[in-house]
Amino acid sequence: MAELEALKDQLRHQANHTFPAVARREGYPIVMNHCFLRVVYDNLFGQKWQEVLGTKKPAIHQLDETQLRRAIALGNEVIADRETCEIMNERSLAWRGKSRST
Repeated sequence: MAELEALKDQLRHQANHTFPAVARREGYPIVMNHCFLRVVYDNLFGQKWQEVLGTKKPAIHQLDETQLRRAIALGNEVIADRETCEIMNERSLAWRGKSRST
């Protein structure tokens, strides 16, 4: 149980601190923590995350250890590279019927 909480804390730190700072500095297409989490969760599931998880609890509390580890890894990819962020954001928007390229 402590491991799950540590993973959740790590993902929250990415979303609330690391990502916004990098995104603003590097001119990412998204900068808000909830957008970062949308991109991570949608890419984790390969579709709109709300179609996989329930919406009554935050997604972070519904993920198992494997999913949390993968979400953190995806978050690291988004944080590390602006182009990766753009690609993952476009995928997320497309799964939501909001793609900018259409």
